[in-house]
Amino acid sequence: MLKVTSFASTIVSTILGAVLVAGCLVMPAAAQDQLPANLANDPVAKALGPAVINAAIKEGAVNLYSGTTTRDFLQAGGQADFEKRFGIKLKPLTTELRKLVDRIRTEISVGRVVADIFEGNDQYMLELYKLNALAKWKPPAPDLDRINKESFVIEPQGYWWPTHVSAQGLVVNPNLVDPKEITSYWDVINPKFKGKVAIRDPRSSGGGAWHMLGIQNTPGLGADYIVKLKSTVAPFILNGGSNIIRDSVVRGQFAIGFSGRGDFFQDLPKGAPLVFVVPKEGLAWTPSSIALLNGAPNTNAAKVFMTWLYEIKQMQLWTDQGRPIPHPDIKSPIPEMSLAGVKLMPRIPDEQLDQPNFFFKEMEKVFGIR
Repeated sequence: MLKVTSFASTIVSTILGAVLVAGCLVMPAAAQDQLPANLANDPVAKALGPAVINAAIKEGAVNLYSGTTTRDFLQAGGQADFEKRFGIKLKPLTTELRKLVDRIRTEISVGRVVADIFEGNDQYMLELYKLNALAKWKPPAPDLDRINKESFVIEPQGYWWPTHVSAQGLVVNPNLVDPKEITSYWDVINPKFKGKVAIRDPRSSGGGAWHMLGIQNTPGLGADYIVKLKSTVAPFILNGGSNIIRDSVVRGQFAIGFSGRGDFFQDLPKGAPLVFVVPKEGLAWTPSSIALLNGAPNTNAAKVFMTWLYEIKQMQLWTDQGRPIPHPDIKSPIPEMSLAGVKLMPRIPDEQLDQPNFFFKEMEKVFGIR
């Protein structure tokens, strides 16, 4: 009888133990079907769902490759806000976009992708797309769809999403020329301005090229305008960052500068001799976007960052740091940066951004070999 009882007890104990073990196995799985308590009402977490959020928290980090505008945004509070909200470490690498794209190409070639996200000019998105480096994924963010549709890439759709536009016009030193004289780009083509006009180099990738390429694609201007600009005023080519145009015009080295941007005025002292001019033909502009990379080691964390970026608070902070986002609820920090009611030139065709060497060669014919 004792042996039977002991045998029965053993069976009961075994069954209870199995139930407890099964319970232990089931509990974590059930937890994965729920959002963490601190994110239960978070709009980004709810949009992405428990599976993505919990996987993202487990990954614990996201590697972001981007240009200097992103660095300004992150240092202004964007990084701290993201990390505090989601408990995910943001690891940014911000430098020249060409260097970042070459680094991504190397990572792909050795079979070890480190980058999770790339943010940059659509020229580079087109290049990376051809390498099959970009994942087709759209952030489930309602305000993404409220951004001006002109900023969205037409083809291929679904691989990268707009962050901002870089819009370029003219800057004028009012001590040297009355800004009211410059209502059209054609007003610059005047012999009296010979030697008084500066441009950034249009013979290689950068703001100078995109400004002239925008002009070339604009009816009423075109390639003929660029040729006449060279022959009439012989613009001086400045090499360096975009601020070199601003600073040279403020100093009075030149009366008029191409590739002028509204954000030039954010940190200028009050009364500095510089005026932003939007000619009647409009502003030349190029779009920048953000994309998830194929083979990203932290895919879920990357999805959290990209979805979070399209909230109004983050888009406003991004704009405040120097790049306007064409969204109806985003306010420009200074009037010169506003795109509201401002005419824009036709969008530079994607195929020209993708393969701009033809234009660089055209510009070498006009301005000489570099």
